[in-house]
Amino acid sequence: MDYEQCYYNETIAFFYNKSGKYLATEWNTVSKLVMGLGITVCIFIMLANLLVMVAIYKNRRFHFPIYYLMANLAAADFFAGLAYFYLMFNTGPNTRRLTVSTWLLRQGLIDTSLTASVANLLAIAIERHITVFRMQLHTRMSNRRVVVVIVIIWTMSIIMGAIPSVGWNCICDISTCSNMAPLYSNSYLGFWVIFNLLTFVVMVVLYAHIFMYVRQRTMRMSRHSSGQRRNRDTMMSLLKTVVIVLGAFIVCWTPGLVLLLLDVVCKDCNVLIFEKFFLLLAEFNSAMNPIIYSYRDKEMSVTFKQILCCQRQENVNGTTEGSDRSASSINHTVLSGAHHNDHSVV
Repeated sequence: MDYEQCYYNETIAFFYNKSGKYLATEWNTVSKLVMGLGITVCIFIMLANLLVMVAIYKNRRFHFPIYYLMANLAAADFFAGLAYFYLMFNTGPNTRRLTVSTWLLRQGLIDTSLTASVANLLAIAIERHITVFRMQLHTRMSNRRVVVVIVIIWTMSIIMGAIPSVGWNCICDISTCSNMAPLYSNSYLGFWVIFNLLTFVVMVVLYAHIFMYVRQRTMRMSRHSSGQRRNRDTMMSLLKTVVIVLGAFIVCWTPGLVLLLLDVVCKDCNVLIFEKFFLLLAEFNSAMNPIIYSYRDKEMSVTFKQILCCQRQENVNGTTEGSDRSASSINHTVLSGAHHNDHSVV
């Protein structure tokens, strides 16, 4: 295709007009309120997920692969906060001032943050699957391997976010442009949506397999020592926490992904009227995980309070903190015992 048929020098308004998507010319009261709410949520997302990362760094009871991956998930949500923050200042009438490159950057940041979150959740699901079927509370993966996994996650996420900018877009084939994302080609959007939805299905299958295995094994085992029951309850509590995180992510992101898929396959569907609502729902998801950790994990909640109140972490020897719904508060004790025996955690 010749370069003359490409539209790199056109304005953003040109692409929006071609796709039929409304582009505001001035700020109204509703737009200002949405922008103010969006910026507030972005600030909360960044501060809350920064708190999670600091808590995992400071508390040695969290120094295990599963928590490193949860910290990386918090980093992805922090990045999402930055991406939405950039979006808030380049949306509405401000969209008209964007160039093709800066528009692709705006969308690419959001795509990168979503891919990083999905990849982290998949890594956590695989880690939980391995530990349960090996009858461990935590994998014995080295820190070096965890770092390698994290590097792979971010490398893949950056590549996925950059693909439209390096060529897979509709700038040179205007007839294939999406309605919701006027510079994205329908083929890329279809690939990206199906990739994420299939990953969701894989994660759900993994966790379903885990719960079926645990249930069957528990029913077969008529006797348990107190140590075995404690290990099992701890593992199940941590497992339930990550499943809640996954569930919240799927609930918040699936409607938006389905909407994008409808935009690709159904040209008569008026998907634009739901766009802002689903985008806001996806944004709120990045703020949910710190709230989930605070509710599900007493040790994490206590660490949050210590950081916010500038308190030193207290050493707890031989006792546990919080209720039995806390998975991490007894990790250190459980693991120290697990290294000296072969008790099953289920």
